[in-house]
Amino acid sequence: MDLVVGGIADDYTGRLTAVRTDITRCPAATERYGITGAPSCVLLKGGEAVAHGTGPMTTAEVRKFLDGHL
Repeated sequence: MDLVVGGIADDYTGRLTAVRTDITRCPAATERYGITGAPSCVLLKGGEAVAHGTGPMTTAEVRKFLDGHL
């Protein structure tokens, strides 16, 4: 997963900031952003969750998810 996040961060420089978090170490994020499973991809705009993707995703699937919401 770190390779996916790192690659996405590089590919979308200037368009988004990619962050990986451990939901077991940060349960407040799980509650705040409505994360219901892991792994999850949550797109935030202005600090608010605007899109959720849950389950394993390839790099191509993450790009498609982001491109559909950016």
